[in-house]
Amino acid sequence: MTSSLGRRLRWHPVSVEVRLLAHALRQGLWRSLSPTTFRKVAYEQQVLTWSTFIPDRRNSPDIVSYLRQSGLCVQEGGNAFYLPPQPGLAHTLGAPVERYPPGSGFKVLRDFRGLEEAHYLHPERQTRLRRRLIGTPRDQLIAGNYLHRLDLGPRIWDVCLLRAGRVPMPAFVVQHVEGTTPAADECAVFLTRLRAALSETELRISVPNWERSKDFRCPTCNHNLLRDAGGALSYIDFQNFTVRSPQRVLESTIDAAMGPWPVRHRRVARRYAYVYQSLPHRRATAGDATERFHAVRRLLGEHGLELPNRLVLDVGCHAGAMLHQALSAGAWWALGWDRPTAAQQAQAIAVALGFTRLEITAAELNSDYDFKASIPAWLDRHLPESVVFFLAAGPHIEIPGSLAHLPWRALVYEGHHGESLVEANDHVRGFMTRAVRVAHRMYVRHFESRAQPLFLLIREPETAGASAQSPAVP
Repeated sequence: MTSSLGRRLRWHPVSVEVRLLAHALRQGLWRSLSPTTFRKVAYEQQVLTWSTFIPDRRNSPDIVSYLRQSGLCVQEGGNAFYLPPQPGLAHTLGAPVERYPPGSGFKVLRDFRGLEEAHYLHPERQTRLRRRLIGTPRDQLIAGNYLHRLDLGPRIWDVCLLRAGRVPMPAFVVQHVEGTTPAADECAVFLTRLRAALSETELRISVPNWERSKDFRCPTCNHNLLRDAGGALSYIDFQNFTVRSPQRVLESTIDAAMGPWPVRHRRVARRYAYVYQSLPHRRATAGDATERFHAVRRLLGEHGLELPNRLVLDVGCHAGAMLHQALSAGAWWALGWDRPTAAQQAQAIAVALGFTRLEITAAELNSDYDFKASIPAWLDRHLPESVVFFLAAGPHIEIPGSLAHLPWRALVYEGHHGESLVEANDHVRGFMTRAVRVAHRMYVRHFESRAQPLFLLIREPETAGASAQSPAVP
């Protein structure tokens, strides 16, 4: 009788909330208890909405039933259902299957609302405090990729909205792990690594007494721990993880990256130095990306070239700020290139900010560099409508000949400070083929900097992909 009463008291909603609150305070998760997030980011990756061939269904059981009747494999959980990569998936989901890297899976939340209202944990299954600790799908995107950065989980490519008729279905697009159950000793080693990450990094688990939970019980961790073909272990379900301070992760990542990038100014302000391109948690600088991006976007718009749903490429991307801006403006995917010392840190910064639909390649850019070989094959079909940024890279990077022969739709060239239009004209020749014309050229001035030449080159769509000998630049 006493034991039964104790169990009832332990799982009473008030008792559960008290334990969660105590756990949150011990783990330093007090920021998550506020109704308003403490994660202040100037720009966010625009959420993509994809129409599917799934007919209008009002609840997840009906959706799952329809998917199975269509011959698809569906793996169900309490808060989400998962569609692994499989034949026939594109016939049901449509465009998103080929708009993400091959081998991607779709983890669909059962909370069928927009991303601003939806939660990973369904409202009927978890308390409000637990859902607040875990955060929004955008917060989970950052937490899941932080797990990946620590080599503990797969990469999360995106969080998007799939539509079944008029019904929104929030979904994470994830790197699928095809694996086997690890041995008990392998699981024990993994949990040792996890404990180290919890004590040494900003990673936290939102479950009190997590080591007693079946989700962390060896060897399978409730089927969440898998050994991939290479022998690496991945924890595939990120719903229990959170980041204590995303801002601290971002700031430490940027501070670690200060060495590889040229520094324009060093100001005593919150102990940070300022890099060539400004980032969301820093003030504007001479290389302020916001003002710079608006000038480029305005120029593209004047010629009927909008960024939504386009592939954007940035050569010499530095910290990646222009790619962040492009994704905020609705670009579908982004590729960047920079020196090996800078590229890795730029990728880490992007993911820490929640910009995940991008890849930054480490490359020694010179006149012989082969851009085509460095672009993933699944993106080839989207190159003819892509936009290329080559911004103030001339003094540091030779113009690779292969860049002129990529079948891009438009290329924006920005010269360096003090360069004249005549000098820039000579540099632009390296991008010209018979299919390309100079649509616009002018001087621009960013923030307090000197004037720089800005060129817009456009390749005519009916001849996109064709190449010829370089004509004279008008």
